Amino acid sequence: MAKVEFVVPSVLNKGNGEKKISIEADSLQDAFSKVSDNMGEDFRRKVLDLNGKPRSLINIYINGKNMRFGGGMSTPLHDGDSIYILPAVAGGAPSAAEETGEEKPVEDKARLTGDDLQRYSRQIMLEEIGFEGMEKLRSAKVCVVGVGGIGNPIVTQLTAMGIGKLRIVDRDVVEISNLHRQHLYTDEDIGRVKVEAAAERLRRVNPAVEIEPVPVSVSKYTADEIVKGFDIVIDALDSVDARYALNDACIKYSIPFVYAGALGMLGSVCTILPGKSACLRCIFPALNEDDMPTCSTEGVHPSVLYLVGSIQVSEAVKIITGQQPTLVNKLLYIDLNELSFEKIQMSRQQECPSCGVSGGKEAEGKGLAVAQLIIEELCGRDRGKRTWTVTPAEPATINLNTVIRNAESLGYQVKTRGNLGITAVNPNRLSVSFLSSGSATIVGAKDEQDAVSIYNTFVKDRN
Repeated sequence: MAKVEFVVPSVLNKGNGEKKISIEADSLQDAFSKVSDNMGEDFRRKVLDLNGKPRSLINIYINGKNMRFGGGMSTPLHDGDSIYILPAVAGGAPSAAEETGEEKPVEDKARLTGDDLQRYSRQIMLEEIGFEGMEKLRSAKVCVVGVGGIGNPIVTQLTAMGIGKLRIVDRDVVEISNLHRQHLYTDEDIGRVKVEAAAERLRRVNPAVEIEPVPVSVSKYTADEIVKGFDIVIDALDSVDARYALNDACIKYSIPFVYAGALGMLGSVCTILPGKSACLRCIFPALNEDDMPTCSTEGVHPSVLYLVGSIQVSEAVKIITGQQPTLVNKLLYIDLNELSFEKIQMSRQQECPSCGVSGGKEAEGKGLAVAQLIIEELCGRDRGKRTWTVTPAEPATINLNTVIRNAESLGYQVKTRGNLGITAVNPNRLSVSFLSSGSATIVGAKDEQDAVSIYNTFVKDRN
C-alpha cells in the first residue's frame, strides 16, 4: 500500500474549498474507490460514469502527469504520490447517458419532463442549482427594467434558463446605434418598440417562458405598479432618477433589487436586500441626472455590458434558489482596461432617505404631487437632433389607430407599427415614436414646449 495525497478541487467539494485527503492505495482505481467512499455518492456520480471510468471531462493528474498518458485507472501508486482531479471548464457533446439524465434518481425528476431534462441539463447538473433549484426557477417571477445594452444579455439568459415569468419594461424604440451591442435586435427592428421586438425574439428562444412586455417609462409615479408582485427586480436602466424610483419601490414592497451600471470600459454591480443591506441611495446618495455621463456621449464597450448583465443574472439565480447573493453590501467595480475586479464594502446608512430609520416612513407620509406630463430631454439622436420623451405621469392606454390617423393627416409617414407602438417620420426628418402606454419619444423638436405641442397633436381626437 502506498501513502498518497488525493486533492479534490472546490468545484467537486460543493464549493467548500479545496480538500486534501491522505489515503493508502495500490492503484488509481483503488484511490478513487476510497475517496468516493469519503466524499459520497454525489462526488462519484460527477467524476465516474456508469462503468466506473472517469468521465471524458474529468482530468486526473499523478504528480502533474495526466493519467491518460500512463496506465489509466490501473496506474500503480507509490509513496508520496500526489493525485489531483480537475474537471474541464468546457466540453463537447454529451454521452447518451448524460443527455438523458439516466443517473439521476427517479424521484428527483418527478416534476420535470424529458424535454426539460435535456434543455436544462447543464444547469441541473450544477450543485448550485440542481433539480430543486430548477423547480424554483420555473416558478420565479422576474422583472427586468430596461432591454437595452445591459438588459439584452440579462433577458436572454433568464429566458434560456427557464424562468417562469419575465416582465420586460422599456419606453424606447430600436435605433441603428443600438445594434452593435443590443443583439436581440436586427436592422428590420429599427423603429420598433424594444419590448415588443424583444418579446418576439425571446419567445422563440424558449416558448415555455411567459414573457410580458411593458412599454412604460419608469418614474416615481409608475415604479410601484411595475415591480409589484415580482420576486426580483433587475435594473438595466440608464437613468438615475428611474433607478432611484425602482430602488424606493422595491424597498416599499421588500423585493430584492439587483443594480448594475456600465459606461465606456467600466461597470459596477451590487445586490440590494430591502431592510437587510445598503440600498441604492445608501451607496449613491446624491447623483444628479444632468451631471451623469451617458453611453451616447462617452461610448460603451459591448463586453462590459455582457459582464455586468451576467453577474446580475448570477446574483438573481442565487436569490431564487435560496442562496446568499455575493454582492450584498458590496459594490463590484469592473475595469476592462486593467481587467480588474474590485469589491468595495458598503454599509446601510441610518439617515438614508429611502431605507433609513425615518426616511422611508417620512416619504410614505408625504405622498406625490402628480403632474400631467413628465418631459425629459435625452442625448441627441439622428446626428445630434434634440430629443425629448413625453410621458403621462399615470399611464393610460392610447389608441394607436388614432395616433396613426393623426400622423398621416399631419404629413408623417408611418415607418413601423406594432401592437405596442408606432414610429412616424415627416419630410423634415422629425421623428415621433408613440407607445401604447402613452409615452412618446420625439426627435427633432426645437424645445420642450415644441415637444409637448407635437405630442398633443398626435393624441388629439379629431373626430
